[in-house]
Amino acid sequence: MDKLVVYNDLRRLFAISLSYVVIAACILWLGFTQGSGAVVWPIVSVLVAACFLAGVAFNVRKMTNRNPLFEYTLDGVTDMTKPDDIIYLPWSQVLNVNLKAASNNDLMLEVMGYKTADQFETVTPEMKQQMEANHSDRVYFVLQLSGLWVRQSRMKDAYEWVCDHVAEAYPAIAFSRFEDPLSKLGKKSDQ
Repeated sequence: MDKLVVYNDLRRLFAISLSYVVIAACILWLGFTQGSGAVVWPIVSVLVAACFLAGVAFNVRKMTNRNPLFEYTLDGVTDMTKPDDIIYLPWSQVLNVNLKAASNNDLMLEVMGYKTADQFETVTPEMKQQMEANHSDRVYFVLQLSGLWVRQSRMKDAYEWVCDHVAEAYPAIAFSRFEDPLSKLGKKSDQ
């Protein structure tokens, strides 16, 4: 397989949307039944529930318009999470690949690399500032594939694919894998 393309996970988006609907229904129920006769509570509950329902609409749009998030090839990695700001990094310019846990305990796959000034059509003031701070012509990027939209098993598969297909060809890239500290609690020590 020459490339791996990662999409939004439909099951995860559906689960998040379902939880938003349940929360919105609970808020509406509380606002209309527990408001002790005040007009303010039903209005506030409708506004808050509308925010959750907007999240459902956002997720449904993501489910129907399944554009790829990341594409890993033998040449490099492409971050397509922002359609108007697609970033491609060749493996020769990648410094490290990390599979780690985010603050909400979802896995996150990070690829850190750089591009040189001659690889940009225009250099923004922020890029110039970073180059001056680094005393080089490099602009560093961290491409993050978030576990919020992708299942943990798919995240691990993407990391394994990168390790299997890229590590041998580019030994300068540092790879680090997330080890769950809680998984070691139940194991006996070798004493």
